[in-house]
Amino acid sequence: MRAAMNLFGERSLTLVAALFDNGTAAARAAGSLQRQQRGERCPVLVVEPHDPRLGRKLEPESQGIWRTLLRSHGRLGAAGLVVGAAVGALLAASGWAAAEASPGMTIGVAALYGLFAGLLLAGLLTLRPDRGRVISSVRDATSHGRWAVVAHPRSAEEADEAREALAREGGDVIRSM
Repeated sequence: MRAAMNLFGERSLTLVAALFDNGTAAARAAGSLQRQQRGERCPVLVVEPHDPRLGRKLEPESQGIWRTLLRSHGRLGAAGLVVGAAVGALLAASGWAAAEASPGMTIGVAALYGLFAGLLLAGLLTLRPDRGRVISSVRDATSHGRWAVVAHPRSAEEADEAREALAREGGDVIRSM
């Protein structure tokens, strides 16, 4: 798990949001969540309908996203290159006639495919489709007059606590992975 965490440059990998019909309920839920936190507090933000700072409240770590992009592409690209080269070497040593005829080309092409696979996986990690679902739901709800409370927990335990607290307050809770 530690090695996987080195791919990310963000402190908060999970996004927890709850949707409310009015500002009073949202403020009450945000206050309740902030009061229950112990130790280092995860950011809890209230998003009002048509909030001009919506993007910043949903993704406050823009520099962290860039660090994630660079780290994941560098490390997964390099890992893919090495794995691809190893697969190419195994193919060349396996007795397959086409690979034996040109072992250098086999290893080079396999390494290139490995590099591409690593970079594609890094792109998927950077895009974070699980967060995209939450962001899309909050954007849609606030554009239709609803309020949202958004928490950026820094651990799985904090994420579970935030989800439970917001559900107790009556919010429609959405969580990324």
